[in-house]
Amino acid sequence: MNIFNKKRLGLFTLCLMLFTASYGESYQQLMQRANTAYQEQHYAEAVALYQQIADAGNEGSILYYNLGNAYYKTDDLSHALLWYERALRLDPRNEDIKHNIAFVNRQLVDRIEVLPELFITRWWNAISKSVTSNTWAMLSIIFCSLMFLSVVLLLVGRRPWLRSLGLASSIIFLLLTIFSIIFAHKEAVRYEKSPEAIVMQPVLNAKSTPNATGNDLFVIHEGLKVGVTDRLGDWYEIKLPNGEKGWVPAQGVEVI
Repeated sequence: MNIFNKKRLGLFTLCLMLFTASYGESYQQLMQRANTAYQEQHYAEAVALYQQIADAGNEGSILYYNLGNAYYKTDDLSHALLWYERALRLDPRNEDIKHNIAFVNRQLVDRIEVLPELFITRWWNAISKSVTSNTWAMLSIIFCSLMFLSVVLLLVGRRPWLRSLGLASSIIFLLLTIFSIIFAHKEAVRYEKSPEAIVMQPVLNAKSTPNATGNDLFVIHEGLKVGVTDRLGDWYEIKLPNGEKGWVPAQGVEVI
């Protein structure tokens, strides 16, 4: 490589570094402006700034949580719940997010009973949802490594109690590996197979068919979380927590 090409490469690298640094700085500055606007009770400005950051493709439970708080301060309960739910998916164990979701849900118009589940099903789902799919995947790698070490202990242990320990621990870590892989896959595809949405309109009529001429089945209100079971054109088939189904316009809800 000649000197001229080396200079060009160095200039390109420098420009790339400066661009990356300026992008990171602008992001931090935007977050600071949004936080300052929220602290100074300029909630509409905070919403606009946080939303700008999110619309740029940035993700994070703190960002989504702050955006939910800002929307709540502007009395927009549906958008507040939307962003709280998105934050919870990134940080399922965050008690502050869970508290805010429960707090806002108590202010909604709709009070719909949830279909009862078997204890084992509720317990299984609670464990699966306790962490993200990435965390389950990481745990599966850890458990698999520990299983391998246990097998080594079983094979090379000279004393009977060491071999017994290796056998028992290898079985335990094998089961933990299998379950963590199952949970990782379950959480990875859960929102693809069973997407959820928040009702965004103050009042929404669910129809019997995916068109405006269908019969009215039930009425729901903003902020309610529903399941999405099908889509046809500009219509979603939704499922309420009590199991009722109906068709609503796609613009009436926003998928979490």
